[in-house]
Amino acid sequence: MERGPLLRLLDDMKGTEKELDLIVLGDAEPVEIRNVVDVESLQSTHGMKITTRQNYIWVDASHVSVAYQARTDI
Repeated sequence: MERGPLLRLLDDMKGTEKELDLIVLGDAEPVEIRNVVDVESLQSTHGMKITTRQNYIWVDASHVSVAYQARTDI
């Protein structure tokens, strides 16, 4: 997966209650990301650092196979 769409999605999550689930290749359990404070590109082609209120998370977007959010506009 390219990191551009993930960066935009995570950037839109800053300061909101939105949650994002990521499924990483080789792992069927989603990684849930919420309470996003900041997101930044790293020097690598697909790397990004996600800062949440609870954690720092480093993701290589090339290993993400699925990303999804629950819709809030229903």
